[in-house]
Amino acid sequence: MESAVPELQGRRFDVIVIGGGINGSSAAQNLAAEGYECLVVDKEDFGSGASGRSGRMLHIGLRFFEARNPLRHFALHPGLFLNAVRGARQAMAGVSEHLVNAGKRIFRYRMCFPVYRDGNFRTWHLQAGLRLLGLLGDGRVSLDHEIIRQNHSEKVPFFEDFRDPEKLHSIACYNEFKFDWPERFCIDMLLDAQRNGATLVNYCKAGIKTRKSDGDWAVSLRDATNGRLPQVEVTAPVVLNMAGTWTDDVLPSSQDKQPLVQMTKGSHIVAEMPETYNGFGVAHVNRYGEPFYVLPLYKNLFSVGVTETPFNGDATNVSCTDDEVDFLIEECNSLLPGRRLSRKDVVSSWAGIRSLTPSEDGLETRVRMLHDLTPKGHPGIFALTGGPIMSHRSTGRLILEAVAARLKPSGNTGQVNYEPFQFSNSDKSPSFLADEPEVRVADLESSVRREFAKTLTDVLLRRTSLAWRRKLTMSEARKAAEIVGPLLHWSDEEQRRQVEQFMAFQKDVFRIPGTGCNSE
Repeated sequence: MESAVPELQGRRFDVIVIGGGINGSSAAQNLAAEGYECLVVDKEDFGSGASGRSGRMLHIGLRFFEARNPLRHFALHPGLFLNAVRGARQAMAGVSEHLVNAGKRIFRYRMCFPVYRDGNFRTWHLQAGLRLLGLLGDGRVSLDHEIIRQNHSEKVPFFEDFRDPEKLHSIACYNEFKFDWPERFCIDMLLDAQRNGATLVNYCKAGIKTRKSDGDWAVSLRDATNGRLPQVEVTAPVVLNMAGTWTDDVLPSSQDKQPLVQMTKGSHIVAEMPETYNGFGVAHVNRYGEPFYVLPLYKNLFSVGVTETPFNGDATNVSCTDDEVDFLIEECNSLLPGRRLSRKDVVSSWAGIRSLTPSEDGLETRVRMLHDLTPKGHPGIFALTGGPIMSHRSTGRLILEAVAARLKPSGNTGQVNYEPFQFSNSDKSPSFLADEPEVRVADLESSVRREFAKTLTDVLLRRTSLAWRRKLTMSEARKAAEIVGPLLHWSDEEQRRQVEQFMAFQKDVFRIPGTGCNSE
């Protein structure tokens, strides 16, 4: 497939969005609908960074109040409580919005939070938090919370797996929600932005260079897949730096440039759970007092996580280490010893890097912040840190307000469409895999014809989600390459290379302990 980058040479846009993750995609969707001529570029595939590597939670916000001895914790740090309320309000608003029109791309389950007589949590802590969430919501999100004090196994079928059942004071149960497929939200929003006139280019490295005399910023673009193509330059009065963990890398060079991003690594493992877990999740805190979850992922697969460790370096293709796998197994067995999880039960894993807002006192690292870089000598440049996937819709509107205060749109107003883009579901197109009948051959073809997929990993991971559902075989990867290869003008050699790259990605990034790379 020919690169779109050379065609952009000299183009001027109203807004350039660097980063096609879930927040950059939401920003582009809102801006394009308002009439702004937008360019969206991503150095890899859309949704391939933190958005696709997240815990996939569309949570109600209770986790913001989860802390050992929360009364003392928040009394000593009132700023943390205010931040928790702010985050919880955004979370409830995000759930409420998605319930209206996200369709099957979010799903509900029953979360169970055990409260022990000798633990740091009290039943009233959970009750107070859930009631507060109800007050922060708009009434459209039914938490349906209940405190189970007796006959636990009637309401929680896997009750016997909990540690020390005789010490349980209660189990708080309430509704929680998950994104089935956050990468698909990125693609859907970008396709909607394109419908309203946005230009989309993935696998395109961008760097903000200098501000010209007319006030526009010059942004350099280079095709990430073809180093022989020349660098081009585009301009815009407003640039949105939505590059996540790479935010600091794309900013203009400066001797006194202070980092905007603080990074932490979150790792998950995936294991099968018995049928008794179907429709449920489990929440608690780990040995460090950090949130810990066992959550439904797909069919009988559950994710176990998450870690919270400082990270420095390149977030590309980061993976879960053996030490992190063992830590998560130990934490799961501490919470659910009846499951007796071991390394042999781990069918895959993944890790992602969060781009948080640094603060000397630590109070703002969980707060979404849109930075106007005018005070730093960069008028017209905005950067986002700490933007969770659950509140991406409100983030898009927040960014629209910031841009509108600075610049009028050059085009006509359109309309945001949140409805999920549909797969072909054509009766004339056969299913690609017998055990995943809803994904058809036509869907793989559509991913490259209109959804900007350029690699086999794009197709099997982000456009169809098949690689998230189970490990794909070499023959299945070859079959997919034979379908999309001709549409992308791949030679036989290139098809083989794409298959090898996908299989290596699956082995190294979704690795099981003791195999593949062991990245730090």
